[in-house]
Amino acid sequence: MRNAKPVLAFLKVEGGSLHPLAPEVIAAGRRTARESGGALFLAVIGSSIAAAAEEARSYGAERVFTVDDPRLDMYRGEYFSAALKQVCALTGPVIVVMANTVDGVDLAPRLACLLEAGLVTDCVDVASENGVLSFIKPIYSGNVMAVYTAATDYFIISIRRRSFEALPKGSPAGEIMPVAVDLDAVACVVNHVGQRIEEEAGIKIDAADRIVAGGRGIGKAEGFEQVRSLAETLGAAVGASRPPCDLGWASPKSQVGQTGQIVAPSLYIAIGISGSTQHLAGMLGSKTIVAINKDPQASIFKVANYGIVGNYEEIVPGLTETLQGMMK
Repeated sequence: MRNAKPVLAFLKVEGGSLHPLAPEVIAAGRRTARESGGALFLAVIGSSIAAAAEEARSYGAERVFTVDDPRLDMYRGEYFSAALKQVCALTGPVIVVMANTVDGVDLAPRLACLLEAGLVTDCVDVASENGVLSFIKPIYSGNVMAVYTAATDYFIISIRRRSFEALPKGSPAGEIMPVAVDLDAVACVVNHVGQRIEEEAGIKIDAADRIVAGGRGIGKAEGFEQVRSLAETLGAAVGASRPPCDLGWASPKSQVGQTGQIVAPSLYIAIGISGSTQHLAGMLGSKTIVAINKDPQASIFKVANYGIVGNYEEIVPGLTETLQGMMK
């Protein structure tokens, strides 16, 4: 194949283990390698990563490259991009795959600059035709799917969460290859002065398989109690469009949309959400969308699989009670 390059999947380490999105990144890497005809390599980078590297072997890559350095204990763009560049130098021209997380959004363009590589962020699919590999991503708030091809020796993609089905673990395979990188000459302008982690109550929205979200149509902060009650009944995370977050009705961490979280759960229930372009860009990947809105002309109904027209204060309590009865 014309684009038969090795594929290198970058895996972040979190708390000594692979990041929860690692199986999806590996799945995207495996798909890319299959379409291109190249080998799949993994790059595990961090500090004290022996256990994570061994875990990575369970996903069946040909090789697992590891970089273990105390300076990589937390994400610093200068160090991580320099380390990953040196791994790429060992493997030759590669397609690098990583998650489109907060760190990935910073790392991907840094690495692209260092390697003079092409870059496609927020990729949702990979395909090939006549030996030419292409990468697909939504643009214009999800209204258009753009197709890109690699025109550089190195090429980098970051993938949207839940766009690729996570690979299951198998029998350990693939050689672990430690890489000694030189970070002494890297000028890092970020100093780590401390870390504060705020625990979120309930299910985290970025990992939720079900989400119940409320919008401006909820009308008041107290209305979100009904949203939370339905979410609790379904074992779902609570989401929100931007206005409720700006008004203090919902946590900013629950915001779904172009400037919030990009989600793709199996079930997304939108309550009192009109369906602005900004919000739709964050949840159009949901497998099943249920909309509840009193405005029959609301844009959300254009993308919903199921729609209920009416006042949420009359609909949601009955829906919650019915579901609670079914789950007893």
